[in-house]
Amino acid sequence: MKLVNQQIIKNNNLKILYRHIQQTPGISRAQLSKLTGLSKTTISSLVDELIERKFVQDTGILDDTSSVGRKPNGLQLLHNHHYAVVIGWNSKNVSAKLVDICGVIVKEIYQPYYENDSYVSCSRVLLDKILEEDVSRDQILGVCIVIPAMIDADRMSIFTTTLDISSKDSPDLLTNIRSTFSDFPLSILNDTACAAYAEKVYTRITQQDFAYINFQHGIGAALFIHDKLLGNATASYTQFGHYSIDPDGKQCSCGNKGCLELMISEDSLKERLVQAGCQSSLRQNSKITYADLSSAALYGDPASQKVIRDMAKDFSIALRNLVCLVHPKLIIIGGKGKDLGPFFLEEISSRLKETGFQRMLDSVQIRYSFLDSTAYFVGGMKYFFDIHYDFTQNLTGSFFIG
Repeated sequence: MKLVNQQIIKNNNLKILYRHIQQTPGISRAQLSKLTGLSKTTISSLVDELIERKFVQDTGILDDTSSVGRKPNGLQLLHNHHYAVVIGWNSKNVSAKLVDICGVIVKEIYQPYYENDSYVSCSRVLLDKILEEDVSRDQILGVCIVIPAMIDADRMSIFTTTLDISSKDSPDLLTNIRSTFSDFPLSILNDTACAAYAEKVYTRITQQDFAYINFQHGIGAALFIHDKLLGNATASYTQFGHYSIDPDGKQCSCGNKGCLELMISEDSLKERLVQAGCQSSLRQNSKITYADLSSAALYGDPASQKVIRDMAKDFSIALRNLVCLVHPKLIIIGGKGKDLGPFFLEEISSRLKETGFQRMLDSVQIRYSFLDSTAYFVGGMKYFFDIHYDFTQNLTGSFFIG
């Protein structure tokens, strides 16, 4: 028991040092000692281990005019040595990205997904290609499979997903994944949670309570409450996209009526333009995207402007209830939602000011994500490293859900 406790303490201390070095490149050992309260001897020993294991590098003597006497050496993360392979599934392809622990995507490959293909087999093929061409096995800290799905960790199952899982993968999908990747530490994660985690870490969000709304295959949400990701990275604690904003609306695949993602998804735009009752050049398009709608609205198309106003009204209904339930101080719209542009964001802010519990709503900031569409790959790597990776143990064969 004492050995286990010592391992836990050492792992925690190594992660704390690693996090400080990541956040403040060039930080010295003396500064780490002050920040953490650990002795200089302990700091020196732990930093030397991080350097020896090629997680960190000593950058040499700092040009520090504030210090007297011997100048300290700076520390920074070491690029291109340790990685996670993050594999993302969507309806069209399986993508694998080699992400180094500094958050840089070093390599990316993908394979088209066709009906009745196996997501699991495709994922393994991509991993093996990366191992053949780019890195050795001991440089891979873990494999993360990121899925647009709600994941039940207790029952080892996926219970809601926008993917059409073929018979080759189901019914025991998670068991199949685990056995296929048993030679690596493996983590199964939700895509929205990973994107939200990337936003938290890499844009340095200071609010402890915030919501990340992901417009992607459906509409998902990840909530941070008191700086903790609610439900971990499983998305099993909220189904924001299936909040009903119109009880008399269309039947959703979930069985509910008038679900948010059914009402404001890109697939709804064509019908919404027709219902707007105004002429629009977009109605000639076979498919209308958020970006199309935003561009037309900014250039004065009245039908597009009406559709965006109506969508903002629907979205704000869901947001008002979310705010009253958990009171996030910040709401971030990510994924394809950013394509709706400034007009949509302004309309949401205006709608929230008009109705609802103003004491809560007035303190909420709303913005678009600062990150691009690859955020969930980098977030998956960072989540795995922060939450599951252990400096003191061999994790080969370990299986983590969320």
